[in-house]
Amino acid sequence: MTKLNILDIKTVQDLEEIAKRDLEGKTLEEIMSSIIDSDEESRVLSKAGVGYLIEDGYFNIPKNSIAGADIEHLGVEIKTSPIRLMKNGRFTVKEPLSLNIINYSVEHKNNHIRESSLYKKNQKILFVWYVHDKEVPRSQYLIKYVFIWEMTDDILDELNDDYMKIIQSIKNGEAHEIHQHQHKYLTLCPKHNGKFKDPSCGKSKTPQPFSDKPAEVRAFRLKNSYMNLVIQRYLLKEHPDKLNEFTKVRNQE
Repeated sequence: MTKLNILDIKTVQDLEEIAKRDLEGKTLEEIMSSIIDSDEESRVLSKAGVGYLIEDGYFNIPKNSIAGADIEHLGVEIKTSPIRLMKNGRFTVKEPLSLNIINYSVEHKNNHIRESSLYKKNQKILFVWYVHDKEVPRSQYLIKYVFIWEMTDDILDELNDDYMKIIQSIKNGEAHEIHQHQHKYLTLCPKHNGKFKDPSCGKSKTPQPFSDKPAEVRAFRLKNSYMNLVIQRYLLKEHPDKLNEFTKVRNQE
């Protein structure tokens, strides 16, 4: 498949339409045949490998850790995530969605999620959802849904309570004690390759502004339940005839 020339795409709507046309219903092999060479790699690496494949192999965006959105001129972040087929015949999101790393020393100054680094980087996301199937080689994973998700005012209001709980924990000097069970939809997750309990491990720890205790390096995360809601709402609006193929989610309105 020919790589996309991102700069030729002038609107978010055009991006969604082109990506949907080119990717939905395709296997990973059809996007980049070289993925077959890594079929025998550990499946632990599958999510990262699929994401890099699509971002580099199709969108022509090299691996990066920039503060802004992946497609800068459109303000769109790209997220590739797996879904899986359950025994009841419906699909469900396989895992939570990790977003950008939180800077405790900066983030605590915000009074609303609209001011956050989370919003600035992820206010528009092009989701590429693929079916993770342990019965087939990774190259045969099928891309199921492609769509733009935007953090509208309603979405921001929905996530803001969790965001402000995180901010309050930082202000209380308790960033090291933040746990996902404290939050409904938006939480934090570890984002490092170190061992936090090892006092000499610099990869896992970072300072927090209101305590001498180091806090774990974490990223914002949208929980499984919320990501299921994202897909359910998309289907409800755009493909109501396909609602029965996806897991039922409460509070879908």
